[in-house]
Amino acid sequence: MCVFTHFAAGAVAGAFSPHAALVPVFALGSHMILDMIPHFDFESMFLEIVLGLIALGILLLGGVYSLSIILGGVIAALPDLENLLVKTGKIGKNRKLFPSHSGILPHGARAGLVNLTMQSVLSAAVLGFLIWRAA
Repeated sequence: MCVFTHFAAGAVAGAFSPHAALVPVFALGSHMILDMIPHFDFESMFLEIVLGLIALGILLLGGVYSLSIILGGVIAALPDLENLLVKTGKIGKNRKLFPSHSGILPHGARAGLVNLTMQSVLSAAVLGFLIWRAA
């Protein structure tokens, strides 16, 4: 999934986490679950990072300052740093550690641009819900 989708899923996981200590578990769990679904990924990690930061900015501009929500989003997006490290040649593909990146868990097949539209709509809905909830 795209970084902004992982961020949105982690943010909502953080919003509904029963305890702040569980936010990383729920956020990383959301990343693994989303990675198993067939999905579209951008080739450009720069674009992925920018779109993830835009998702964060939307929440902050919308008045969402909950530590659990923001941390959930950031933690859910963090495993994709491995992909950045592979694409920049800092590590080899065989050095990935995150379960849905290393092959421990199955990774979803590549999907077309229709999936990108679905990710965008769902992520926007989640971010909108979190802003509405914070108001």
